[in-house]
Amino acid sequence: MIGVLVLASSVSIMSTDIYAPSLPHLPDFFGTHAGMVKLTISLNVLMFGVGQMFHGPLSDRFGRKPVLLGAIALFTVSSFACALAQSIEQLIVARMLQGFMGAAEAVVGMAIFRDLFDEKQQVRALAIFGMSIALGPAVAPIIGGYVHIWFNWRANFYLVGIFGVIATLLIWRLLPESAAPDPGAIKPARVLGSYGALLADKRFITYAGMVGVGMGVIYAFITGGPFILIRQLGIPTEHFGYYQAFIVAAYFIGSLVSMRAVGRLDPGRLLAIGLALVLAGGACFLALAGAGWITPMTFAGSFAVMTLGLGPVFAVAPARAMLATERSAGSAAAMLGACEMMVGGLAAGAVSVLHGDGVWPVGIPIAGLMLAVAGLAWGARRLAARPATAD
Repeated sequence: MIGVLVLASSVSIMSTDIYAPSLPHLPDFFGTHAGMVKLTISLNVLMFGVGQMFHGPLSDRFGRKPVLLGAIALFTVSSFACALAQSIEQLIVARMLQGFMGAAEAVVGMAIFRDLFDEKQQVRALAIFGMSIALGPAVAPIIGGYVHIWFNWRANFYLVGIFGVIATLLIWRLLPESAAPDPGAIKPARVLGSYGALLADKRFITYAGMVGVGMGVIYAFITGGPFILIRQLGIPTEHFGYYQAFIVAAYFIGSLVSMRAVGRLDPGRLLAIGLALVLAGGACFLALAGAGWITPMTFAGSFAVMTLGLGPVFAVAPARAMLATERSAGSAAAMLGACEMMVGGLAAGAVSVLHGDGVWPVGIPIAGLMLAVAGLAWGARRLAARPATAD
């Protein structure tokens, strides 16, 4: 089951990472500016967040498997539409549809974990899940860089479409169903009431916010990193993937440590260590940017410290958010995913709006995200000091 979910998630994630090395070349191809090209990232991520708000209740109503199967099939169609785009506007629209449909894998996977596992089992499963899908962001930009050089940027989307076909077939054949359909799950009053209650739940929103800030860090790099590393710092297009792989490897290590430590270390302590590492990496990046000491390795190294910390954050925070509420698993997973990807999309959007020379189009959003990390860590400590009924 985890293997099938890893495949679905990897296909969705690689749809962005595989063409990241092509981003600096697309303004010239389409005759536009970098800000428009970056919208193919930020709007995709925002639609990924919005899509989860729909896929969650649908998975409660009709079951996990049919919702995931239909969404991945349409994701595959939108991937081929990206490959065939004749203008930047067409590519943006196709990427938005791709993001909306790709959202199903995140919300359905989280709902299945909630259906079947307790907190420690969820932390362990999420750590395994995180390590496995980290291979996609590590390998995809390396493949994408060489595919861009050997063929062109369109070939990367054709490749994603082919993987989408394989994922659709395997989900159809192998994914079990973990929930009984709930006929009332998509009633508007019930859906809006459930989402409103989740947004008012301090524990849920604190841990969901941590996941969102983590995705903000990742998408700030994905959106701005190719322009800084390739255009400003002069690395070859086909080498960009190795720098991203270095950053992803740090996340992989963080997830591996989390999986091994969860039996011996309290999840709250593990989460605090992760948040501290994220803050340390962010402070390092901002200090290097302020001193003018940004090189390819210092740029990637500071982000690697942040993603090392995201390993335990992404293992613990989603499980705590899901266990903080008695709401339906589909709705809770949808709101968690929406918070996660919308913050990621806003960070990517900020990088798009602030496009220009230098590292500050990435540095300014990172500074805001670090302030949010500090605030959420403080909020989590306050919540840990009192029982859940106090909220």
